[in-house]
Amino acid sequence: MSQRTPSLTLISTDTLPTRHAVLGASDSYRVVIAHRMSDCAAAWRLLEQQSSPAIFQTHDWLACWMETVGKAQNAEPRIALVRDDNARLVMILPLMLRTHMGMPVLHWMAEEDADYHAPLALSDFALTCTGSMMRDILMRVANQVPDAAALCLSKTVSEFAGIRAPLSLMPHAPHPSAAHAISLTGDNFEDFYAAARSKSTRKRDRQRRRQLEKHGPVSFEVADTPMRRHQMIDEILAQKAIWLKARGICDPFAQDGVYAFLHRLVDDQAICKQLHISALTVNGEIMAGNMGYVQDERFYAVIGSVTDGDLARHSPGVLHLHELFKWCFANGVKVFDLTVGDEGYKKEWCDSRLDLIDIHVPLSMGGVALTSIARARGYLKRKVKASPRLFTLATDARRLVNRALGQ
Repeated sequence: MSQRTPSLTLISTDTLPTRHAVLGASDSYRVVIAHRMSDCAAAWRLLEQQSSPAIFQTHDWLACWMETVGKAQNAEPRIALVRDDNARLVMILPLMLRTHMGMPVLHWMAEEDADYHAPLALSDFALTCTGSMMRDILMRVANQVPDAAALCLSKTVSEFAGIRAPLSLMPHAPHPSAAHAISLTGDNFEDFYAAARSKSTRKRDRQRRRQLEKHGPVSFEVADTPMRRHQMIDEILAQKAIWLKARGICDPFAQDGVYAFLHRLVDDQAICKQLHISALTVNGEIMAGNMGYVQDERFYAVIGSVTDGDLARHSPGVLHLHELFKWCFANGVKVFDLTVGDEGYKKEWCDSRLDLIDIHVPLSMGGVALTSIARARGYLKRKVKASPRLFTLATDARRLVNRALGQ
């Protein structure tokens, strides 16, 4: 999908959106803002059945987030329900109001913790929506949240399941990272593996497994009880924290509420059915782990960990990935989604790429400065990630700064 090239120039106040100047293109649509998840739960779940969103946009997943991370961040729901002139619910924008740079800003719920963001929308609405309609709908949202200084929607999908996302019609910039997925073709893992990897690579993988087996029995475990799921989450997060600290990277899972959120998912009656937590172990000790979701024949690999000990040289993360592929073939999964990030191993495996976009709309004079800074940061991140030399320099600098700060 073609993407708009962002500008680093400050937005002129002449182009500042006028909250109350709603054009006629969306006159047939009505927007209502819900301030509590429970106020729109029934309508939300009905639209889920009609639109098949990713798990990150389901009511139950976001309710768990709001009860934990959202509460810790003082985030307030501002859920936009869009209905047509027949009162049919055609779209939900799961937004929240949160303070950023000292100003209240509208963001996606779970902005940092969801891998993808998107509205829930009926396919016929998504296919017929125009840019002017989408702009007017967003201005109707802004009219009902008068204290918001800006609308900042990051990691927004440009399309999903072959359907164009309505928000892609808005002026936007590419997100610094894309998402990647693998089509699990073939009748079984062996055929898929042989087609995807060279003979020499497969030989090297067998050698890695044999080296691991010298240290004890190698097993693949999928947690199948709540107690084991809670235990495995703790072990995966502890392993991840060690790996991140060794590289001078701040641990995102140490942020307020995130630990409680991940454990809350285990206890949620709806989400636990889609939750998948697994590990590759040697002598019962986790060498690599993963927390993900299974939804509509799609596996979302969300949180991965790998040991930072001596056995890391045998690539247990690669071997664990193979076991996950085997599990997917055995359980009817058709797509393995490695989600957001441009790590090298993803590009080696994946055959599809999902471009993400960032949308920044100022709604006040303060919002002009805020969104200009957000655009500039996104632009610099894209430049750094596109240059191996700059990326290495930035990574080294981040490591030094975080270590100096004791993080």
